[in-house]
Amino acid sequence: MDWLRGMNNVTAYIEEHLTQPIRHETLAHMVGCSIYEFSRIFSFMAGMSVSEYIRRRRLSQAAFDMQSGREKAIDIALKYCYESPAAFTRAFKELHGTTPLSARKASVSLKTYPAINFVLTIKGVNEMNFRIEKKEAFQVMGLAGYIAGELVDGMPAVVKAFFENYYPKLSPYYTAPFQQISVYDFRPMDDKCKVIIGAEYRGEKPGDIELNMKDVPAATWAVFRIEGCIGETYDAAYARILTEWFPASNYKRDETVPHLEVLPVGSESSIWEIWMPVLDK
Repeated sequence: MDWLRGMNNVTAYIEEHLTQPIRHETLAHMVGCSIYEFSRIFSFMAGMSVSEYIRRRRLSQAAFDMQSGREKAIDIALKYCYESPAAFTRAFKELHGTTPLSARKASVSLKTYPAINFVLTIKGVNEMNFRIEKKEAFQVMGLAGYIAGELVDGMPAVVKAFFENYYPKLSPYYTAPFQQISVYDFRPMDDKCKVIIGAEYRGEKPGDIELNMKDVPAATWAVFRIEGCIGETYDAAYARILTEWFPASNYKRDETVPHLEVLPVGSESSIWEIWMPVLDK
């Protein structure tokens, strides 16, 4: 997938559908990735979430419509997918600092956010450390959940629950130097990304906790070695893999296999890995 073209197709689609409901699933499909990945990469590249971008574009156009004076405020609210005039007024005031009706006055200052056009920018040569590795089918045992919703103590709820209840019991099953394995489904059907966090199953498991099991098929993997705190490098790492490495390498992503994150839990190391399934050339 040509990510530059795909992302510009997304912004063009948004422009054509500002007055209609826009499904994130549709946008992610245009780029060729999961909703979860698309949302994070769009935020990294655009500097705001896709929901916030759509909101700003709609309210920018709504300001022009209000100033033209040809439509009622309630009609403009419904036109840009607001369920009520009150919700529209609240959002309009939050962005523009004034009410929709006040926007009809010639002296009122308003804001506009033009449509984004993604362009290729050369920022310098920064290496990407990777290796191609084949691995037989295996299972991961651990806690299954979704990466979505509000953070709890700075982390997704499933991650917090894992460290509080599962990590102490699973730590004897880890294999150094990389221990914790997170398995992410490639194409979730909504904006929640399903994940299982745990350790590789090697024929035995603790009997005093209820575990979920995930089959990971035999595959060829592009394994990326990432240096730096995961919270600080996460979005950039995925953005570079999907928008730079795949187009340059001519590898194709194997969409039938989930991708992995492998972390050195319980150590001072800031090196972690992303395992991306690829099709053999």
